[in-house]
Amino acid sequence: MKSAVKLFAVPLSAVLVAGCGGASGSGNSGGPSRTPAATATASAGIPGCAPECLSGGSDPGSLPAGPHRTSHFFNGQLTVTFTGRWESHEDQPVEFSVAPDGNWDLHRVLFWSDLIPVGKDHIRAAGVSSTASGLVAWLSTRPNLQVSKPRSGRIGSDALPAQVVDIAISSKAVNEVSDCPVRACVDFLTWPNSGDNVYGLAEPAVLRLLLSDVRYGGKSHLFAIGIEGRDQADLKVFLPDAEHLIASAAAPVTPAPS
Repeated sequence: MKSAVKLFAVPLSAVLVAGCGGASGSGNSGGPSRTPAATATASAGIPGCAPECLSGGSDPGSLPAGPHRTSHFFNGQLTVTFTGRWESHEDQPVEFSVAPDGNWDLHRVLFWSDLIPVGKDHIRAAGVSSTASGLVAWLSTRPNLQVSKPRSGRIGSDALPAQVVDIAISSKAVNEVSDCPVRACVDFLTWPNSGDNVYGLAEPAVLRLLLSDVRYGGKSHLFAIGIEGRDQADLKVFLPDAEHLIASAAAPVTPAPS
């Protein structure tokens, strides 16, 4: 991810973060800028203004097998259960990302709140609704991306309904990033309060994206989960572990009314 702000010192591999980040999330090379608003207490649930009104961030490090609760993402209200040792270097209001221990530079699962679509100029795309359908429809029109037809999926122990798409760099893509380390890179997502931080793919990285319209704090939000793979073969190998983790996720959110 590209940002002048350095929040954490844990480096990612050049393949994953150089240029558009080759499957680079907010990661630890620089997180979104923080608002001065005070962090809400976890006991209050998730406020409807989240994630914009929340602040703070941490590098959880190595995580043992068993249940884990976030400190900042979803106001400390997301829980997952690890079947083995995993690691995390990003827990903040807009993202909680994890990987099997020792594989942070290879593939990750990223929990995101309220994704924002951006063009190659990194400006928010106009006229895109903050919903699963709105983002999926926009992604399918994004130049240089190859996006699968959306299919139905489920998220977490409460089986939140989701739309699922696989995203890769098109074989005919024209590179959009000046410092791309490979043939083509494309940036296409960001988050609230993100400053210059963006998320993109560097060929041949791939992203499976699960999008669910949810409601918390009396307001509707877009809950997203990304499953990264270094390439299609790596994603296929990683999927069983990633899907098992995602199935264990729980948070005080409900499906948003259609």
